[in-house]
Formats: sequence, structure tokens, C-alpha cells
Amino acid sequence: MDLTWTERMIEKYCVLTEDEHAGKPVKLMDWQRGLIRDGQGKRMVWLEIPRKNGKSAFIAMIAIAHMLEGFKNNSNPQVVLAAATREQAAILFGYVRNMVLYNPELQKVLEPYRKEIRLKGRPGFLKTLTSDGGSNHGLNPSLILCDEIHAWNEVKGPDLWEALRTSMAARDSQMIAITTAGGAYTFAHKWHEYAVRVQEQPEIDPSWLTIIYGAEDHEDPHDPKVWAKANPSLGITVNMRYLEEMSNTAKHDEPTLLSLRKLHLNQWAGSAQPYIELSKWLKCTNKKKSVKNWRCFLGVDLAAVNDFTAYAVLYFNGEEFHSVQYYQITDHGMNKRKNKYPNLVRNWIKDGNLEVNKGEVTTTAHRIGIIERIMQEHPVEGIFFDPWNAAETVDSMRQRYGKNFCYEVRQSALMLNEPMKLLYRSVVTNNFSHDGNPVTAWMIGNVSLHIDKNDNWTFSKDKAPDRIDGAAAILTALAGYVHNAQTGLSAYDQDDIIFV
Repeated sequence: MDLTWTERMIEKYCVLTEDEHAGKPVKLMDWQRGLIRDGQGKRMVWLEIPRKNGKSAFIAMIAIAHMLEGFKNNSNPQVVLAAATREQAAILFGYVRNMVLYNPELQKVLEPYRKEIRLKGRPGFLKTLTSDGGSNHGLNPSLILCDEIHAWNEVKGPDLWEALRTSMAARDSQMIAITTAGGAYTFAHKWHEYAVRVQEQPEIDPSWLTIIYGAEDHEDPHDPKVWAKANPSLGITVNMRYLEEMSNTAKHDEPTLLSLRKLHLNQWAGSAQPYIELSKWLKCTNKKKSVKNWRCFLGVDLAAVNDFTAYAVLYFNGEEFHSVQYYQITDHGMNKRKNKYPNLVRNWIKDGNLEVNKGEVTTTAHRIGIIERIMQEHPVEGIFFDPWNAAETVDSMRQRYGKNFCYEVRQSALMLNEPMKLLYRSVVTNNFSHDGNPVTAWMIGNVSLHIDKNDNWTFSKDKAPDRIDGAAAILTALAGYVHNAQTGLSAYDQDDIIFV
């Protein structure tokens, strides 16, 4: 097949800019040629590809080729590089600028400034935008190159995305969006799901091209064939030895395994070191699970002023579990969440997954009211609280139901280690099911796993404030199971589970 204009310009004028290869001509990889050719005539190209496959340099090559085409046709090219942050935008711009500076032939046509690249003697420019900046309406770009959509600001990012998409109406322009896998239930994840739909049914959006490099959830993360499938630049920009070393570590270290899956196999998850992969959690959904004659505990994680209050009903039968969850928040706190997570909260409220109380604080009366409703629906044998901000609620419940019905569970490594391992093991072996509450799924995806030198598993609320309360409630209930129901003995004279 004859080379396209873009391929010819890249291989004729673009050079590598890093390491010992700096200054050498670019030789396009197969996946890069495929995107260039298949993307012709498409208004949108969506590419998902793992880290270190050369996407940032590729963005710079595409931008330069487009500028050269504009110079040839005198068409006033306007190229926008849209990145997550100023730092990322600077990296992208640096690739373009360095390619120009390394090649005197490019300097005859392109003139690099501090924040722009301009055509010499012709209208046309390249500039950067960031997802944490303004909305940038009024643009008239001929090419938009978006990088790392998964890292875009959750509040301002969607505004920039829409501003860029609507700016394409005035001319025959194209947007190329490139990202690695990111967190579930985010702005980027929404478009990932749309991209997958288009990939499966191209007829629903003929203007859109989806290209996804990644591993399926069921595939072996230690198989070099799976690495090659997910990393089209393996052996060129992705080092095989690095993946081998990471895989060996991942066989014995859960956080490394999860990082391998997310960063190098391109599997969408939650936090940077996710505790439970979202896909595994969602597979445990069973809204009509029969739990007749099962025992159950209630785990409660109370709000700190504007946070969520989470309630997890945990049914258990041997080592088989089922959870049903409830959530409260104040309307004041909800308004803050709407600004932070605009794509989530509307559906949560509409579908009845989140109860919103009037005022600025979730009161003891609010808490007791929902606990008593839960107890009417479920045969709760005991209630387990995270003691943070819980003293008044625990005292009120004990006055109603007695000292031996309500327990406080400190969120320490001693008390969380076994429940966290049990929940993980139960999910991956399909011994855990749940009611499919989307708030819980979002919070599970936000939990960052920490493993200390003694192999104790914990999580840190400081790394995900107000976003993991549902997971904490489940683990609090599981602590009750591990330290009481499982052995039939009381462990509540220990310092970490206390009477007040």
C-alpha cells in the first residue's frame, strides 16, 4: 500500500528526541500506521494503549505532519494539544518543539515560540490547553489531539471536552483522543464505554473509530502473549525484561499485580493501586440472592460533616457472603459532590441509591432512623461502627438495644487485615455477592491497597476522602464476622474493638 501524506511527512521530517536515538529519523510502528490509515475520514479517533508505547511522541508526529500539510495547502492549520495538566501539556509541547529544533528542514517551515509553534509566513499555529483551565470556547481547530483523558480534571475536563468537540462544527477537523486505562465511573470511563459500544456496533456512529489495546479480564497477566497483545510497541519502546521482572514480583505482591493489569495491560480499575478490580466486583452482582435463614450483621461508617454515611448489611452462611448497602448524605454535602462528581450523583438520587437529608450535617436522628428501617427489613444480630464521630449514635443505640448489640471497630491494621483479605478472597472465588449498588461499586474502585512489611492489608482514607465509605462499612461488618461470628468467641475485649 502506498504511504499516506501523514506517513511520508513523519518519516521524512520527524526525528527521535530522547536518549541515544536523539536526532535519528522516525520509523513508524505498525499500530501507528494503522491508526493513520484507518483514521482517514473519521471525525473522532479513540485510542486506548498502555504506558510506554510511544503515544506522546506519536502525538507530536501527527501534529507536525498536519502543520506541514497546512503549509502546503495554505489552509491555516490550527492544532490543539489538550492535556490533563500544565506539566503534561509541557511534555507534549516539548516533544513537538524538540523535533523542530533537531531538524533544520522543519525550522524552515515551523517556528517554535515559548508556548506556540507557528508557520513561517503563513497563518497557522499549534498551542496547548489543559483540563484544569478554562472552557476555551471560541476555538476553530483543524486538529485536536487529546492526551491521557483518564487523568483529566473531573469538573473542568468535561467542559473542555465539549468545548473542543463543538469547536469542530465550522471546518472539516478531526479529534484524536489517546489514553491509558483509568478509574471506573469517571468522565473518561464514560467515553471508554461509548468507544467499546462503537467498536462492537460501528453503525451507531460511523464518524468514530475505536482502537483499544489491552488484555481481557480472564487472560493470564503473566503470559508474554498477553503482554504482546496489550502492548503493540513491545520490544521497541516497551522493554520485555521490565515486564518479566514486574510479572515475577506480581506473582507474590498483590499491589504490583494490580498495577501490572492497569498500567501495562490497560484494564480499567479504580485507584492507582486498586484493592479489588471493578470488573470482579461487578461480576458479583446478585440482586435476588436468597439469604433465607442466613445470619447478618450491620456495618456502619458515619459521615464527617459533609461526607457519605454508609450502612452495609452483611449476610453470612459459613464463608459465603451477601451485602446490601444504604447511603445518606446532606443536601449541603450533595451539592459539593455534584461539583466534584457531576456524572454520578444525578443517577444515584434518581434511582434511589442515595438518601439526601436536609441541612449541613447528618444528625444522630437521621442515622438512627435509617438504622431502624434497616433492622425492620433485615434480621440484624449486631451493629459494628467505625468509632470516628460515632459516640453519640452508639450511645443512643445501646440505650435502645443494649451494650452487647453495638460495637466499635477501630480502623487499624490489626482489625482490617483479616477482613480485607477475606473480602478479596471471597470476591475472586465468587463466594461474595451484593445488591449491585453503583455507589458501592464506585467506592470499591477508589480503595487503595497498602501492604506493610508484615503482609498486613490496610487502606487509607486520607488518600480518598469521602469516597470509600461503602467499602469501609463492609469491612467493618466483616470485622465483626471475623472476630466474633466465625469463632463463636468474643474478641471485643481487645483494644481495637471496644466498649464505651
